Amino acid sequence: MAIAMSALLLFSVEPLVGRLLLPAFGGAPAVWATVIAFFQVVLLVGYAYAHLVATRLGTRAGIALHLAVLVVALVLTLLGPHAVADVRLPVLPVVPGPLLVLLVLIGPAAFALTATTPLISTWYGRARRADVEPGDTEPYWLYALSNGGSLVALLTYPLVIEPRIGLSRQRGLWDIGLGLLVVVIGLAGAVVLARVGPGHAMAPAADAVDPDVEPTPDRIDPSPRPSLSTRLRWIGLATVPAGLLSAVTNQVTTDLISAPLLWVIPLAVYLASFIVAFSRRGRRLVPAAVLAAPAALTLLWIPTGSSGVWPVVPLLAGLYLGLGVIATALHGRLADLRPPDRHLTSFYLHLSVGGAIGGLFVALVAPAAFKGVWELPILVVLAFVALAVTAPPTPTLRPLRAVLAGAPLRVGIYLVAVVPMLVLIAASGGQGFAAAWRWAAVGGLILVAGGVPRFLALTTGVVLVLATFVLPPAALFRDRSFFGVVEVLRTDTTTILMHGTTVHGVEPLVLRDPPDPGSYYARSGPVGDIFDAWAARPAGVIRVVGLGAGAIAVYGRPDDDMAFFEIDPLIVRVAEDPALFTYLADRATPAEVRVGDGRLLVAGEADASVDLLLMDAFSSDTPPVHLFTLEAIEDANRALAPDGLLAVHVSNRYYDLGPPISAALHAVGLTVLEREYVPTEAEAAGGAGLSDWLLGTRDPDAIGRLRAAGWVDARIADAPLTDDFPDLLRWFGR
Repeated sequence: MAIAMSALLLFSVEPLVGRLLLPAFGGAPAVWATVIAFFQVVLLVGYAYAHLVATRLGTRAGIALHLAVLVVALVLTLLGPHAVADVRLPVLPVVPGPLLVLLVLIGPAAFALTATTPLISTWYGRARRADVEPGDTEPYWLYALSNGGSLVALLTYPLVIEPRIGLSRQRGLWDIGLGLLVVVIGLAGAVVLARVGPGHAMAPAADAVDPDVEPTPDRIDPSPRPSLSTRLRWIGLATVPAGLLSAVTNQVTTDLISAPLLWVIPLAVYLASFIVAFSRRGRRLVPAAVLAAPAALTLLWIPTGSSGVWPVVPLLAGLYLGLGVIATALHGRLADLRPPDRHLTSFYLHLSVGGAIGGLFVALVAPAAFKGVWELPILVVLAFVALAVTAPPTPTLRPLRAVLAGAPLRVGIYLVAVVPMLVLIAASGGQGFAAAWRWAAVGGLILVAGGVPRFLALTTGVVLVLATFVLPPAALFRDRSFFGVVEVLRTDTTTILMHGTTVHGVEPLVLRDPPDPGSYYARSGPVGDIFDAWAARPAGVIRVVGLGAGAIAVYGRPDDDMAFFEIDPLIVRVAEDPALFTYLADRATPAEVRVGDGRLLVAGEADASVDLLLMDAFSSDTPPVHLFTLEAIEDANRALAPDGLLAVHVSNRYYDLGPPISAALHAVGLTVLEREYVPTEAEAAGGAGLSDWLLGTRDPDAIGRLRAAGWVDARIADAPLTDDFPDLLRWFGR
């Protein structure tokens, strides 16, 4: 019970603190990867502590120490800050910022919780040795139990807790659960001591002695220490699935939304693979996972060349299925290498080292070292390498026969998975189908000739190098930050700004008079209408949340006080470079650019000081939900002049953002209009694109002008999103 309860608490607080962090760091998908990396590092520290306690202290002293650690963690949690705003230091760079916040908010409690499973497992093993034969003491099923509790917690959070309990109450209930765990572990410790008896209670664990020393009653099973190569295999087999977990999650949330439900599904798949690998019955599935692993890994990299145009269902199916199969295969190999329980804490420690390496590689190393999303292809190749290195010896065959061995089985498994995905892509309208089937065909050819694991790893690596570095169009600029990959592409007629997989602005090479930025900001579209209404007013204060290429700057008059709020310094760097985009450089009166989260910067504006506020902030195609909640709109409304205009860009490939945001605008007393713009053939030829905008105002003159331009009453949801209940997934499926 103690193990299941500690796992449940640990993996329910993980999405909880992820939600707390999102608004403070711009709603970026990388927030969750940072959360995962933090908990994996804490897991490493907790397992190191557990290993020292188990190998250096007797049972009685170990239980007393861990109870003291739990009590201290509980006190620090109860007395410490419960809100990100109480901890965050805006002067810190983005990357250490969330790590520091997590350390203060939840660090001590997370440390104590992570150490519970290996310590309870060790104490269980000692208690069992006091009662039964040595061969019947293996406690690894407790690891499956721990991951089972984690899995229940993960699924409970988005399906039960988040929809029913507000964020402000969740932390208080979690604190109560932590207090109950202290009591439960105290009772479990008493039971263990009663089972072990006074003769063993003070004896150090068997790991603390040299294996060559004559065993005593408490030094049963003096098995030799695992070799260095075995320990390196433990680390490697743990590193790759942990890295794939974060990489796949980033791939999903880049375009959809960074939200608990999409966070926990891949994490649940990852945990389920541990349950399968470390439970007696589950291990029967491992051979099947190993057989399917080459096909599953191929599924993971197929969207590499066309992920931006894949429909959601086949994309998620391929990524989640691939992650689940390869994690099960590698964790199965890891379970096969598990040592006797005498070395249990050492095994857990090495496993946590691998998890920390994988998480840190995706969360911190990749954004700092890579200019593109290269970590997923790298991890796919490393997974092939891990399968090859840990494969059992096979009979020697002639080279050609070895390469082709098992081809029908590999390709058959692959076709069973990939054909339904291609059918789903075709059924969704065929968008991306041509690219998808070409990549699928390449993957199938590799699998045909993949009978030698090392050859399969090598050929996949070559293909992914081509897909990542050679085939993509040449970019004028490509770099990466905490908030995603930014690219600038140039055609014969336009310069295009890409953020992730989504266009965030274009500029024609031949400027028109008056300038027309096209795309979402075309003069013939909603933004042109808004500024036509603005032109009837005297100069005023304009604030724009989201910079992009700076296209909206062309609409401001020289006397307007215009400022952009942008959270990503990389976007600012691009927009201010006249060799890339000239919108800001061409403005007669320079527009100010402030770096920071749009919600916080809007909240810093004086009351009733902003005449026109435009909200146009997305990360790739991910909506920053914290900008659209009722509380965020209330902040914006407070800063808005009595007759001010508040415009919100709601174009999105996946979500119908209009109704919930309209509900928030309506709730603060604004009349809300909407225009869903579909350009004519001539307008599209001139660069205009589809766009959907909302506008809230109390100004009857602006309302009349916009209605005359084709704006209509907005669709209003029954209730707005709130900071406590920001469930945008209800509006998925536009």
